[in-house]
Amino acid sequence: MHDTAGRGIQAFISEVIQRGGRAERLDHLPRNPVEVRGADGSSRIVRVRTRIDGDWQARRQDALPDTDDTGSQFWVFVDLGSDPPGYFVLPSDEVAAGIAAEVDLWMADVPGRTHTGSHAIPLSSVVHGKDCWDLLGLAAAKDTTLYTDDDAAEAEAERRARNRAKKAGAGAVRKSAEPEAVEDLRLRVIADRGGYRVKGRFDPATGVLEITAGPMEGRRFPDPTTAAGAVASYISGDTETCDGGTSWRLDQPESTPLRSYLG
Repeated sequence: MHDTAGRGIQAFISEVIQRGGRAERLDHLPRNPVEVRGADGSSRIVRVRTRIDGDWQARRQDALPDTDDTGSQFWVFVDLGSDPPGYFVLPSDEVAAGIAAEVDLWMADVPGRTHTGSHAIPLSSVVHGKDCWDLLGLAAAKDTTLYTDDDAAEAEAERRARNRAKKAGAGAVRKSAEPEAVEDLRLRVIADRGGYRVKGRFDPATGVLEITAGPMEGRRFPDPTTAAGAVASYISGDTETCDGGTSWRLDQPESTPLRSYLG
């Protein structure tokens, strides 16, 4: 997961350079933001979030502007799952407002909740920022000869060498005020039962399914069939048996049954 974040930042830096700007990863700040200098020489601090599939992950605390210790003016959402990769640029205050609106509803649903934990950001929330490079003072068209894979490898090696030198001089590894939000790569799934829509996250590697919204929220089950039966029994009050492969569907417009998706 952390490698995915690093790949996204490096891909973003490559795009910035090919569009006439300069970029530097600010390792000394929490959440590793990137300083971008546009073609006009102006500087902007950018937070980069990366996904391969599913949603991008932020923090619920990001709904509160005063918790942004990076001083960012913009967020860039990198989609490495598309070919070529997609880039979505949004002002930081707009991202914070969007998170706040959803978190407020989430907190009102169960009194006593706090602004902590991960917050998923779907494509629909950022799609209007696709390729808005002008917000960063960059050109709409890019020159692919300005930055190559060799350049990227060299830049990454230099960055790591600088970090090792800093750590050796300080005698200790820098500790962030708060840990980096971890990107959730599990499949988003849904099931409809007895008038309820239940949402969950399914890990194909382990088979575990966690209920993330609806009845039995927070419960984890060893497989989709056990999860489907538990939810159905909870809603009906009787012992129910269900086929997890058909009960759960991908939380996407196509609504593909889980069994069909897994083949």
